[in-house]
Amino acid sequence: MAPSSMARVSGRAGPEAPIDLVQLATNTLGNRDLEVQVLHLFRAQSITTLERLESETDQTVRLDLVHTLKGSARAIGAERVAEVCETLEEMMRSTTGEPTEALAVAVKEVNAYIRDLLEG
Repeated sequence: MAPSSMARVSGRAGPEAPIDLVQLATNTLGNRDLEVQVLHLFRAQSITTLERLESETDQTVRLDLVHTLKGSARAIGAERVAEVCETLEEMMRSTTGEPTEALAVAVKEVNAYIRDLLEG
């Protein structure tokens, strides 16, 4: 399978896309079924992570949630989400109040893109 197997499905491929489809294909060895599975997993995990971030009060747990989401985002090629997570991690280490709104916006953009990829 071609390294950008999902790029054919998407109208938004290239540098402006919220997911680097070549990176996704590389990480899944070009296996389209695995790409779909990984995207579904990211979508579910990211939604749960944002919900937990809203309700969690333990700073260490919040930091772990953001760090885990950063790794998952990098695995699917969602670099903007990973960068927002990295910035948020730095802020969380230096202060007790951190804005998670930027992360929520980045995750929503990626999840809408995943929905478009998977549903048509």
